[in-house]
Amino acid sequence: MMSYIILGFLCVIPSSCLSILTDGETQNGTLRDESGDSKTDVFRQLLNQETLIRMSLVKNVHSLMKDMVEMKESMSTSNKRLHDAEKEISSLKNEVQLLKTENQKLKEEAVKFQEEFKTTDSRFDEIKGNFTMVSYSRDQYETHVNKKLEDFEKNTSTILNDIKIEVRYLSVTLLDLNKHTMELNMSIPDLIESKLTEYSAYLNRSVGDINQKLLTSKEYQEQLVYNLSALGSNQSSLMKIISDKMNNTITSIKADVEQSQKSQLKLSAAVSSLEVFRMNMSLLNNCASKTSVSFTVGVTSSSSSWSGDILVFPHVITNNGNGYNPSTGKFIAPTDGTYVFFVTVNSYSANTVYLDIVLNGSKKVRTMSHNTANYMTGTNMAVLQLYTGNSVWVSRYSGKSYYSRSVPITTFSGFLL
Repeated sequence: MMSYIILGFLCVIPSSCLSILTDGETQNGTLRDESGDSKTDVFRQLLNQETLIRMSLVKNVHSLMKDMVEMKESMSTSNKRLHDAEKEISSLKNEVQLLKTENQKLKEEAVKFQEEFKTTDSRFDEIKGNFTMVSYSRDQYETHVNKKLEDFEKNTSTILNDIKIEVRYLSVTLLDLNKHTMELNMSIPDLIESKLTEYSAYLNRSVGDINQKLLTSKEYQEQLVYNLSALGSNQSSLMKIISDKMNNTITSIKADVEQSQKSQLKLSAAVSSLEVFRMNMSLLNNCASKTSVSFTVGVTSSSSSWSGDILVFPHVITNNGNGYNPSTGKFIAPTDGTYVFFVTVNSYSANTVYLDIVLNGSKKVRTMSHNTANYMTGTNMAVLQLYTGNSVWVSRYSGKSYYSRSVPITTFSGFLL
C-alpha cells in the first residue's frame, strides 16, 4: 500500500513541474523578442536542472522502494527470529522452573541427609558406648571365668586326689578279696574231705555199735536195719545238700570276684577319664590365660594442629596382658594368635584427617574424617595374624587434628580371639 502511494506522488510531481515549465516556456516564447538570447540560455539551464532533479528523484524512489522491500523482508525475518526467541525464552523459563524445583528437592534432600547424618552420628556414638561397655563386660566376664576356672581346677585336683586315694583303697580291698577267694578255693576241698572223714568215722562207729546191738536183740537188729536204711538215705540227701551248697558258694564267690574285677576296670576307666578331664581343664585354663590379652585406650584432650606420625593414646582404660605401651603408642603382641583392632577418630572442627592401622610398618586399613561437615568421625577395624613381638600402632596418613574430651571420643582398642 505504501509503495502505491509513493508511485502516485511521483507521477503527480513531474506533470505539475512540466506544466509549469511549459507555461513558462510559452511565455518565454512570446517574450523572446523582448528579452533576447540571454534568457533562452537560462531556461535551458533550468530545464536541464529539472531533468537532473527528476532523474535523481526517480533513482531515490527506486532505492527507497528497494530499501522498503528489504526492510519488509528483514522485519519478517526479525519477526520469525523474535517468535523463535520467544519459544526459546518460554522453554528456558520452563527449564529454569524445573531447575528451581530440582534445587528445592535437592535442598530438602540435603536437609534430610543432614538429619540422617546427625542420627547416624548419634547412633555411632551409641555404638562406641556399647563397644566400650562390651569391652568392659568382656573383661569382667574373663576375670570371672578365670576365677571360676581356677576354683574348678582346684576342686578338680582335690576330687581327683580323693578319687585316687579311694581307688588305691579299693585296689587293696580287691587284692585282699582275691587273696581270701584263693584261700577259700584252696580250703574248700580240704574242708569237704575232713567233713567226709569225720562223717565216715561217725558212720563206722555207728555201724560198730549197731553190730554189737544186733548181737543182743533181733528186734533191735530189725530196727537197726531200718535205721541203717534211713541213715543211708539221709547220708545221700545230706551229701547232695552239701554238694549243692558248696557249688552255690563257689559260684557266688566267682560271681563276686568277677563283679569286683569289673568294678576295678570301671574305676580304672573312671580314673583315666578324670585324668584326661584334668589335662583338658589345664589346657583350657592355659587357653583362657592366653585370651586375656585386650586393651582400650584413648586421648582426653583435643588438638587442632596435630600433624605427627604416630598417634599416642596416653589414657589407658583396659590393658590386660600389658601389651600396649602408653608412652610409645604401640601394641606389642605377647603371644601368637589372631587379634582384632578398632580405631575411632573425630576431626577437630572443619579439619580433615586420615589415620592408618599399621603392622610392623605395613599399613593395613585407613579411617577418613573429611571436612564436608564439622567434627566428622572416621572408624575402621582390622583382623590381623600376629606373632610374639609384632607391633601394631595408629599412624597419620594425611590431614591434621583430632577431637576428644575427658571421656575419650578418639580411641584405639584390640583383643586376642
